[in-house]
Amino acid sequence: MLIDDLSVGCPVYKYVDDSTLSEVLQPKSFLINSLKWTESNDMQLNVSKTKEMILGPLAKSNLPLLSTTVGNIDRVTSFKLLGVHIDSTLSWTTHVNNIIKSYFKALFP
Repeated sequence: MLIDDLSVGCPVYKYVDDSTLSEVLQPKSFLINSLKWTESNDMQLNVSKTKEMILGPLAKSNLPLLSTTVGNIDRVTSFKLLGVHIDSTLSWTTHVNNIIKSYFKALFP
């Protein structure tokens, strides 16, 4: 999916078959804009593949989960984007640990 429409209301990072939306605070407004965009383009948000990750000090707060009419959006503490494991603390620990794990699997099958 390629989005060449700025009506989503937040930065959209486009990849071959995937898009990543990034926003600062106000998650409800961007989610609502994204849902309106998908609806107006005869699409539907795939909530099983949609994740929310909160970075920085807000990650420790008890913010309500995002939900849509299609379903709830999972909140994660880390995810893999283009081969890089990103976590909510923005440390390299998760990424390095996954690289080490994959090397050990390759060396000692």
